[in-house]
Amino acid sequence: MKTQKAFTLIELLVVITIIGILASLLMPALARAKAKGKDTACLNNLKQLGLAVTMYADENKGFLPDAEPLPSEPLDPSNPMPRICDVIAPQLGLGNSTNSSTVFRCPMDNQRRFETEGSSYEWNYVYSGKKLDDLKFGYRFRGGIPTEKAMLMFDYENFHLGRNGSNTNGQTNTKNILYGDGHVAMMH
Repeated sequence: MKTQKAFTLIELLVVITIIGILASLLMPALARAKAKGKDTACLNNLKQLGLAVTMYADENKGFLPDAEPLPSEPLDPSNPMPRICDVIAPQLGLGNSTNSSTVFRCPMDNQRRFETEGSSYEWNYVYSGKKLDDLKFGYRFRGGIPTEKAMLMFDYENFHLGRNGSNTNGQTNTKNILYGDGHVAMMH
């Protein structure tokens, strides 16, 4: 008679338990990596939007767009300005179909701003109608804010993880920002 070698039930349970423990240790690291990837996609979106704003200014005698900061609540309800996504859509090659464009959607937009405002990114109306060259060449707006700190567009909400992955409550706490000199960064 040949003896058959097989695993016992206890050995199988031990192996399954070890695999479960290893998987549970990997899950938080994978979640952080996924969130960092989404943060990077958002930064890339803002960089593309910055190029579109520059192209808009080039095509409009150097002037930045006029757009509502919060289209669902216009600054002047009797004379609302257009949404930023509609103003710079032609520079992105989108025509009039901004609703399906991912460049206006932050992957971390958990407040559904894209659906309500047309973009996950707010336009800083303080710079509406200003000359882009004034920002590029160091002129100062808003009480002396330097060009490299002039925030043109940014996330509506603090969608993103902080420098260490989260704040003390495990919540997101930073915004991605497009600055007047064209660079994009996270505000901590």
